[in-house]
Amino acid sequence: MATPASAAPTTLDVATTGKDTNAGTPSAPLKTVQAAINKAKPGTTIRIHKGTYNQQLIIRKSGTATAPITVTTAGDGPVMITSDQPAESCDSRQPSPRRTILMQAGSDYWTFQGLSIHNGIYINGGGGHEVYTWHDDLVDDRNWQPRRAVPGASKNDPVAAKTAVAYMEKVLGRSLNPADGNQFIGNRITGRGIHATFTRNGVIKDNVITEVTCGTGPGIWLITFSNFWQVTGNDVSHIADSGDTHFMQEGIRLGTASNYNLVSRNKVHDLGDDGRGIATDVDASFNTFEYNTVTNVPIGYNDEMSGWGNIWRNNTVSNFSILGFGFRMKDRVLKLPSKDTSTHMSIVTNNIASGGRKGAAGLSIGAIAGSKFSGNTFGKINLGAYVAGYWAKQGNTWNGTTKPPS
Repeated sequence: MATPASAAPTTLDVATTGKDTNAGTPSAPLKTVQAAINKAKPGTTIRIHKGTYNQQLIIRKSGTATAPITVTTAGDGPVMITSDQPAESCDSRQPSPRRTILMQAGSDYWTFQGLSIHNGIYINGGGGHEVYTWHDDLVDDRNWQPRRAVPGASKNDPVAAKTAVAYMEKVLGRSLNPADGNQFIGNRITGRGIHATFTRNGVIKDNVITEVTCGTGPGIWLITFSNFWQVTGNDVSHIADSGDTHFMQEGIRLGTASNYNLVSRNKVHDLGDDGRGIATDVDASFNTFEYNTVTNVPIGYNDEMSGWGNIWRNNTVSNFSILGFGFRMKDRVLKLPSKDTSTHMSIVTNNIASGGRKGAAGLSIGAIAGSKFSGNTFGKINLGAYVAGYWAKQGNTWNGTTKPPS
């Protein structure tokens, strides 16, 4: 983790009428939020008084699990934190790193609560680029065995998964510093969403994320071994169309071996083009998606490339134009499921797809193995050309039987 300073907890006040040479007391507030961040120590609460603060915030220090650093309002009116950022190309295939809040060098244990944040948040764990490159090279080489050799990646074992960073340090021959324990609660986030790479044990709760501009990425994107997050109670909508790249215009997305996350009771709505409401991709596994509501989207839920052991239960999707629930549709031409790319070991229970537009399927399965479906209401179902033929032999069940869905 980034090294926390040692001192007693304090409160720092920030106001548009303040000065950065002030002490940061209620009667002598600081003027910029960055000045308060620079002064903050574990346990500090930064109280921001009403107004608009046009300043990019750069964080390279940490709180602790027992003494996080909190950034919140002073309670005297709404607070907007914004920054002027250049427009991204709508054809971009990478998340924009140009955001209002930049958490760098594996900064840990910050809480942002009750704020309006324009142009979003970017959290970067130390060494995340190297970890992503290692994994991405294996994906390009179609080499799945080393990817699944990471502890907790091949079977549901959250205890083993807690040692994944130490394992990757040995693989890469360098120290790594994931960003731990950051929380975003009850904020309104516009312009750009929340992007977290190589992070752990965070909370994204009860935020409104909307009007995200094209070419900047999904509303919420956890990527690169971002494990053990709780993403709950958020309202995500209006992610602008980004060229023809579906993963840049999704509501909530887990990717690149981001595992053991809980995605629960979120509302995702009003997406265009071929955006997915909630999706996994590129080995994101052993995640739980439950009690989410998706409406007025092209595709509701999608377990994309090589999702293993994801749980989908008690989710609903309505008014979808292409598909309600999908499981690795791209593998529909495979005669057998691939451990490199196909869905494995999914548990899919009590989900509902309703109100699909004409021709839309409630469920589509391209290739799948070892998965159990029960108690769902999907309506129209599309199967890949070979799915019915290998369904039972590959260990799949439908409502307790080995017969494939019709």
